Amino acid sequence: MVALEILIYIESIAFGGAGVGRMPDGRVCFVPLTLPGERALVRVVREKKSFLEAEVVRLTEASVGRVHPRCPIFGKCGGCAYQHAAYPRQLDIKHGQVRDLLRRIGGIENADVRPVLPSPSEWEYRNRISVHVQDGKVGFYGRKSHRIVPASNCPIATAPVNQQLAALAKNLPRENQRITLREKSDYQGFSQVNPGAAEVLASVVSDMLGVERGHLVDAYCGAGFFSKKLVSRFQKVIGIEWSAGAVRAAKATAEANESYLEGAVEFHLANALESSSPADTALLLDPPAEGLSAEVVEILGKHRPATVVYVSCDPATLARDLKKLGGWYVVESVQPIDLFPQTAEIESAAKLKLP
Repeated sequence: MVALEILIYIESIAFGGAGVGRMPDGRVCFVPLTLPGERALVRVVREKKSFLEAEVVRLTEASVGRVHPRCPIFGKCGGCAYQHAAYPRQLDIKHGQVRDLLRRIGGIENADVRPVLPSPSEWEYRNRISVHVQDGKVGFYGRKSHRIVPASNCPIATAPVNQQLAALAKNLPRENQRITLREKSDYQGFSQVNPGAAEVLASVVSDMLGVERGHLVDAYCGAGFFSKKLVSRFQKVIGIEWSAGAVRAAKATAEANESYLEGAVEFHLANALESSSPADTALLLDPPAEGLSAEVVEILGKHRPATVVYVSCDPATLARDLKKLGGWYVVESVQPIDLFPQTAEIESAAKLKLP
């Protein structure tokens, strides 16, 4: 059976990095490694009832924003999604994705989504990476597979990390395993993967929290990345984190007005919010990619702190959660930050206020 090939126009880029076009029958077709405005002859590789997936056979009309990828395994490795796009174009694409997800999933029309703040470094910013040793090869998983794409260098990793990767490629362990390579300064743990862009995010969070309040609750606080920068502005800071190691690290440098609670946010949040009046309380949320649980949403509905800043690593779950919180809060603004250039990841901070 001959695979279906068809000429397609790329209208936009879906969250995750695939170009979006339409078949003659109106069905959506997702095509990785394409850019808006391009025309390509594509080969359908997977067909579903409501959409198709295809791969590029050849471009017939390229975008002016297309550039030559820096990495020789780009498109095979599953890590990066946008090395074929100039960096300003990447930021535009991510901005559009956040707006679209807030509208489609969150039901938030005309949200004040600010332009994406760039990372200080487009390349060589990751101070740690995870690689796989498998069947005599070291490298990264391929796109949508667990096949190893061999690699001895990663353009988005820092020089010290790449030195370790090159050494590992020359002296392969005998056993299959997943290995994390990191800068020596990161061995104590709990640091940000892209320190420069993380500082940009911290500045955004600080601005969103605004004027001083008496009480800050930092939910999903890790080792206190945000709390440590904000502690001087609050009379009291309470961090909540499930990781015992992170809590120990946070407590090791805690000021007199800082306290850290080990355990689930669902368990501690209500009591933490009750320790101060709602009008005098700011809440910082930085949950994992799956977002807020129903229990956390319910707690917020009952206690309603005056200011909420929600930091998200997944704009789809952010949009879902903002919709759930819409009965009590309005979205004042959303600021995306590009913590992971060349990849499909998008970090965002949303400021919520009571109506």
